[in-house]
Amino acid sequence: MEEPKGTYFYHALKVDHDICVGCTHCLQACPTEAIRIKKGKAVLYANKCVDCGECFRVCPVRAIYIKQDDFAELGKYKYRIALVPAVFISQFAENVRTSQVYACLKKLGFTHIYEVEHGVGVLIELMNNYMRKNQDRKPFISGYCPAVVRLIQVRFPSLVQNIIHLKAPLDVASITIVERLTDAGISKDEIGIFYITPCAAKIAAVKSPVENVSSSINGVINIDFLYNKVQQMLAKENTPAEPINHSLSGRDILWSTSGGEAQNFAGNSFAVDGIRNVIGFLERIENDEIESDGIIEMRVCNQSCTGGVLNPNNRFVAVNKQKRRAESLDTQLDGRSCFLPVFSQDFNNRVKELMTIDEIKPRSILKLDDNLQKALKMVESINKTKAILPGIDCGACGAPTCSALAEDITRGNAEIEDCIFMSAECDKSEETLGRIWNYKNKNK
Repeated sequence: MEEPKGTYFYHALKVDHDICVGCTHCLQACPTEAIRIKKGKAVLYANKCVDCGECFRVCPVRAIYIKQDDFAELGKYKYRIALVPAVFISQFAENVRTSQVYACLKKLGFTHIYEVEHGVGVLIELMNNYMRKNQDRKPFISGYCPAVVRLIQVRFPSLVQNIIHLKAPLDVASITIVERLTDAGISKDEIGIFYITPCAAKIAAVKSPVENVSSSINGVINIDFLYNKVQQMLAKENTPAEPINHSLSGRDILWSTSGGEAQNFAGNSFAVDGIRNVIGFLERIENDEIESDGIIEMRVCNQSCTGGVLNPNNRFVAVNKQKRRAESLDTQLDGRSCFLPVFSQDFNNRVKELMTIDEIKPRSILKLDDNLQKALKMVESINKTKAILPGIDCGACGAPTCSALAEDITRGNAEIEDCIFMSAECDKSEETLGRIWNYKNKNK
């Protein structure tokens, strides 16, 4: 059940073949046709996967899982920083205070708690400067969601230059923490930064950054894992609510919600969420049907990060809590600057320099061969094979569509007899069912 070889990204999504029943839910849900059924088990084609997590979301037996780093890794570091996204706080009940969650995280072993959205103010300034200097790259697509960036790389490579070449708030936060602690004389080897993630895509982005530069983040912990630990602590004891000196504003807290990013920029901006909606919108951009002088915010999860596949809370409830928290923080600020704490100009300049992405390379799944003549012959072969196949996209062959099967056949990863209609004509239908679905005729 090996997948095709080739250059691909790191993937946090894994398949447990001992649990998988070959039900095809994942096959049908995958937006990039990255899953096949081989011998009755789901197989991930890594060169096509963008870690959107749709397969994880629909798997009825939890055979697809998201691999996180070992929590015991915290013990390797003297200074253990939890990078907390605002969406983590929104997973808890309304009566659970942020300070209580922070206190629990410290009891679990973290020495510092830093919310990711502290980097939003710096990023807005950098994004405005970028857009002003790169007018030839309109429309501007946000690079916040790593699954969207990967989707563009593999399925819409012509739009790679439209992505704003800047890192996300997560990176601003991690860079800021490292710079602050090293300025205080602490060795980088003593610093362990752990991000609490709502999705698989951000794990993959940390492990395999788009610009192929090592991340300053040392580990990634799944939100549901840490949520359960904190929830157990809250249930056992009345955790003291330690006072927190917030420098966050409501704008920062709402950045990860649908529309929370786009609303910070002038011009004709859009906010698109949900993987199918994102794909449809990217198709319209590719066809020059969209005009935008603002920003196009895209998130593969419905309701943005609050709809992340690892979040235990209902996404609509989480959004409501996030909005209420944003309102509360704005009331607390009461006109004071939301960019506190204030760093020196030299420090800010250092952080800003580290935020630029020099290059985002396309990694098209449509590329058949480096040799143009050979690639053209392969295209011709795919088209001929498609013409032979029934075109009903039944999925019985273990591929999601007849087009996908035709490509697999041309690449040498499948056979024409894998189509049950073709194998029936060839009188090999039982052999085919055995190869794809692990079927055995009990009457023999």
